[in-house]
Amino acid sequence: MAGFGIIAIMAVCALVTFALLLRWVRAGGFGLALSVLSVIGGCLTILIYATGRPFGINPLLAMDLALLWVFPSLLGGLAGALLGWLLRRRDDRKG
Repeated sequence: MAGFGIIAIMAVCALVTFALLLRWVRAGGFGLALSVLSVIGGCLTILIYATGRPFGINPLLAMDLALLWVFPSLLGGLAGALLGWLLRRRDDRKG
């Protein structure tokens, strides 16, 4: 049952950022989408760095946060931004 909870948390993190960035990019908010992706990527970088260098955060907690919350959010956001860009390009050709 715990495995299902982990998969559910990862899926929710990915789907929320996917939906948000898809909507923002399709509406033309490229700057906002890139800012959100940059913040998520920065968090991932800090957490991965924290797993090897002890500077105030438990390395196991840092790896858990990185792999359970931040990495799926980054992948979902990248996929949503790509799909939003492709849909915006298609809409621009039609109109």
